[in-house]
Amino acid sequence: MDSNKLSISVRELIEFVLRSGDIKSVFLTSARAVDGIKAHQKIQKKFSKEYEKYESEITVKDKVYIDDIELEINGRIDGIIFDDIIIIDEIKSVNKPIESIETYNKLHLAQVKMYAYIYGKQNDLNELKVQLTYVELKSYAIKQFQLEFQLKELEEFYLEVINSYIDFAKKIIEYNKLRDISIENTDFPFGSFRKGQRKFMNSVYKVIMEDEKLFARAPTGIGKTMGTIFPAIKSLDKKKSKIFYLTAKTIGRDVAEKAINLLEDKGLKLKRVLITAKDKICLNETKKCDSKYCKYAKGHFDRINEAISELLTATDNYDRETIIKYAKKYQVCPYELTLDLTLFSDCIICDYNYAFDPSAVLKRFFTEGNGRYIFLIDEAHNLVDRAREMYSANMLKKPILSLRRKIKDIDKNLYRYLGRLNSFMIEKRHECEASGDFIVDEYYSEEFVDILRGILHRTEKIFPNLVEWEHMDELLDFYFDSYDFVKKAELYDDRYITYYEKIQDDVKMKLFCLDPSGNLRDYMNNSKSSVLFSATLTPMDYFVKILGGNENNYGLTLQSPFEQKNLCLLINNNISTKYKNRDKTYINVVETIYNTIKGKKGNYIVFFPSYKYMNDVYDIYVDIIEDEDIKVIKQERGLSETEKEDFLEEFHNDRENSFAAFAVLGGMFGEGIDLTGEKLSGAVIVGVGLPSICNERNLIKEYFDKKSHNGFEYAYMYPGMNKVMQAAGRVIRTSRDVGVVVLIDERFGGNYYKRIFPYEWNHAKYLTNDLLKNRVDDFWRNQSK
Repeated sequence: MDSNKLSISVRELIEFVLRSGDIKSVFLTSARAVDGIKAHQKIQKKFSKEYEKYESEITVKDKVYIDDIELEINGRIDGIIFDDIIIIDEIKSVNKPIESIETYNKLHLAQVKMYAYIYGKQNDLNELKVQLTYVELKSYAIKQFQLEFQLKELEEFYLEVINSYIDFAKKIIEYNKLRDISIENTDFPFGSFRKGQRKFMNSVYKVIMEDEKLFARAPTGIGKTMGTIFPAIKSLDKKKSKIFYLTAKTIGRDVAEKAINLLEDKGLKLKRVLITAKDKICLNETKKCDSKYCKYAKGHFDRINEAISELLTATDNYDRETIIKYAKKYQVCPYELTLDLTLFSDCIICDYNYAFDPSAVLKRFFTEGNGRYIFLIDEAHNLVDRAREMYSANMLKKPILSLRRKIKDIDKNLYRYLGRLNSFMIEKRHECEASGDFIVDEYYSEEFVDILRGILHRTEKIFPNLVEWEHMDELLDFYFDSYDFVKKAELYDDRYITYYEKIQDDVKMKLFCLDPSGNLRDYMNNSKSSVLFSATLTPMDYFVKILGGNENNYGLTLQSPFEQKNLCLLINNNISTKYKNRDKTYINVVETIYNTIKGKKGNYIVFFPSYKYMNDVYDIYVDIIEDEDIKVIKQERGLSETEKEDFLEEFHNDRENSFAAFAVLGGMFGEGIDLTGEKLSGAVIVGVGLPSICNERNLIKEYFDKKSHNGFEYAYMYPGMNKVMQAAGRVIRTSRDVGVVVLIDERFGGNYYKRIFPYEWNHAKYLTNDLLKNRVDDFWRNQSK
């Protein structure tokens, strides 16, 4: 593409240049997306019958040359009526009563005037009519506004809008030139590649250039973050894409930011934005996104372009601190500022849900599916359970009844809707009580979902009159829950199950996504290429299937770059940690733990599959092990961020004696923490990490047993072993680290589990307790030579 060219849609241009005023609590627009499309189609079909000649969905493009800049303007006209004077029609769906619309929205008129000018110019028309057709959702009643313009009038308006945008266009084009030059001249930031890193980077680049998908098992130490970000950036000048670096944890976002900052130090120029969750970046104490309660919402659109204009030249790094700084300076909403900056950024660092969750997906990028996007999916093993969560939806009876009682004298329609939902849930509670508190249906109640749709529409209609209502927050919470439920119902297919569960005096209804592969595949198709990577993407065939891949996608398994001799991997498979045998083996587990951490003064983590098991072993340990040279602590439930930091700080303290922390496998300390060198000498992993047996896991097992006879593996075994491998990966983080990992469970000796072991575990030794102690002592003795 010519470096002086820039493309923008009519809608984007109008919404950017002409927006003004306050942020309103318009949570409703996104919920109406599907209904709005249906309304458009219905009206277009109606007009095609009413008018002798009518065309719909007409694509238009125009090029404007100003100050050596070629601006391409594109868009799609909803409808054209061929009458004595051509009528350009723009359809807008609304949820409020059609009779309450007294005049048109100025942005809507601006949009259709832009379309009219482009069409009129290209078809040599001197005069045109523009028409705004407002259609009420559900009833499909319409109200129209029609104005007539000379082409010259439309041209004046058209150029006025473009001239208001041209300064931004110049900044963007100038930046694009500097970015492309910097990308070409930026070299790999390190003097050499780590073992396997160059192969990984070549594979990532190849996949991006071919618009393909890659599943990569890249062990710790290869340099996964730089190994994906660097080739993705190098592809930008050719692919003209936007990078989405998607991750589940804060540490993943931090590492991605550091990688780009390092490249910037080497001369790279790249705009990147970090999306922080709305409630975490909000500057308003009341957390109400309305101009009546928030000074940042009041007049936001009057000031937002000024903030963006300065940011475009002030910095390329739109991190949380920068966004808050400029949000305060210009008194604008920091979250909305963040979303606007995504449009100008080359790399967007954010949580999985902004790309995959139907209720949170960035609609400005992914609704029409025509963008050029690269997905870099960090720690992709976490996406399996996150996807099940994102594509499932819950509904509880208690909130329904609570809201119904409060809405009774406010709105009779909502009161009746909620009454019908409550009656349905009472009926399901009775069925649960008769069937052991848990029942399963293959499909959901369509009537229930239709009632929820009615609640959504009714809430949107009455919302403006309820802003001051004392229970408005409760209504909004239920609105969002209902919206989420309806969105998930639209995805429902044979990969779902519906279950009802009585929980004390409440009952839960859940649309449960058993297999997220289909939904992930659909949402991943919003990208031109995707790279899914993790140190524990094993077994590979499982992750390819469950994450929406197929046999035609690229797969890559890399070996660890670390010396195998640095890790002493021992397995005590003479101890059973199965639930039924735990009472008999507590002492053996304690002895193995003690024999491991006694081998060398250092810091250790001992992982358990549950809090109860951890607490039981901890109590026995402190009761029978009388060794003042070892300090032992345990992870408590529900740690705050401060308490988590205090827990980790123990590993950084200077101490004369050893230290051991008991923690829960798969929890906040099982992955995503870096304790290098002497900060961590070893880990003991008790059990094979199987998730607790529960109704949901059993439903997953039954589903995959029917599908491919591997239900236990998919529901329990693979997720459990992934947690084990993640925990073991805490020990060796750099090429200089040495340490001990001890696995305790008889099942580790079976072929079913051995075949899941990563290649670098092929030197594991199976030992009894006494021999294990000797092996640990020998390992540390050899390290000191």
